[in-house]
Amino acid sequence: MRPALLEVLRCPVCSSELAVDGDELACGSCGGRFSVEDGVPRMLDDRLPGIAEKRRELEAWPEKARAEGWYGEDDSTDLLLPSVPWDDPTWSANEHSFNLLLKRHVRPGLRVLEVGAARCWGALHLVPRGVEYVATDILADPVIGLGRGAFYERHVGPFERVQADGENLPFAPGSFDLVYCVASLHHALDPHRMVKEMARVARRGGVVAALNEGTRAPGASEDNPQQESEKAYGINEHVHTVWSYVGAFLAARIAITRLEQAEGYDVIGQRRRLRHVLRVPLVGRTAATLLTQNLSEYSGITIFGRKVV
Repeated sequence: MRPALLEVLRCPVCSSELAVDGDELACGSCGGRFSVEDGVPRMLDDRLPGIAEKRRELEAWPEKARAEGWYGEDDSTDLLLPSVPWDDPTWSANEHSFNLLLKRHVRPGLRVLEVGAARCWGALHLVPRGVEYVATDILADPVIGLGRGAFYERHVGPFERVQADGENLPFAPGSFDLVYCVASLHHALDPHRMVKEMARVARRGGVVAALNEGTRAPGASEDNPQQESEKAYGINEHVHTVWSYVGAFLAARIAITRLEQAEGYDVIGQRRRLRHVLRVPLVGRTAATLLTQNLSEYSGITIFGRKVV
């Protein structure tokens, strides 16, 4: 852990500054103590709201991965992410949305926070672009969590990893130029709280983005059949309407700059009726995206915005 990270780290319980005390970080205000293991500060605390559900989830992911046979280190595939060498709509949407982020909002010198970074594949693309990348997740597992970041460090160089809850981020206000998540916001117990936290740690004018978040049409069931497996293991799964996500961004004082179907406009263009909407000057793409969100039972949205205050 480098000194620059300690400068912005705060106690997740009381938001006070932390001091190094041996192999731990200590909060002089509330008495919290947080271990640092393999350079990764462990910032979960039993006093945080919803911590029981979060701890259950961090145990559930490895259990699910082992049961389904994908708990393992696949170096060749991990170096391709978010692209994968098989047909997978979720990863295709991740790839499209993440490429938009890289193209429009990433430049050298930025301090970037990813919330829900999992195995930290974002580092593969961000660190070489000269940004200061910090990865957070509740899961610190060595294979499918933050521990896998050591693999990426060997390829792109060092970056910071922090085990933390996205709804209680342990960072000072205004610490980052860009804060984003990929298919992670829907795991929040309270997505409005998580968006508010992402906005809090972003600087004024900084970018806040939620990439490829699963959505449902108004009136569609909140029990998405595709989430049944995760829920059975104890993973926090939810599905919200696009309007719920928009409301969360606006409530956090984030001005939305772009709404896009997570898979991209090519997917919308395959629909005969929406193909014509796309051609409407200035508003065609946004209108087609919103129509798709309201007509498709289950879908995905990508949202970009800027913190205004």
